[in-house]
Amino acid sequence: MNFLRDSDGSAMVEFAVFLSVLMMILVGMVDYAVAIQEAMQLQVAATAGAAWGAIPGNEGNLSGMQTAATNAATGVSGFSVTATNLWTCSAGGSSVASTSTCSGGVTPYKYVVVKTSASVPSPLSFPGVSPSRTLSGAAIFQVPWSQ
Repeated sequence: MNFLRDSDGSAMVEFAVFLSVLMMILVGMVDYAVAIQEAMQLQVAATAGAAWGAIPGNEGNLSGMQTAATNAATGVSGFSVTATNLWTCSAGGSSVASTSTCSGGVTPYKYVVVKTSASVPSPLSFPGVSPSRTLSGAAIFQVPWSQ
């Protein structure tokens, strides 16, 4: 019964338990930081595409918006981008057809919409956790009135 009072090696066991928990937390933080960085890249890419499309004269060039977004998404694997136009009768209002005339004879507001997404593999895999995650970004810019 003397072995129950013996504390030789208990510090090493406590350190091993503490270190394993600390490493799990650290690995989770790194994985989360990588996901945030990749999501920010997708948002920057969407913003770049929409900013390019909001330049008067570029709003109809959807492939140009997609190219601008793709060029801004450096280092993102599994990247996809869609670009569309959107018209509303009021800021933040519901979508209308491009040929519509709003009440009072007002021309609809024109917007460009760029959405990006990527299926990004997790740099670290854990049992029971998906090995990849889908991240996305989106940007909507109003096209200035052209005279």
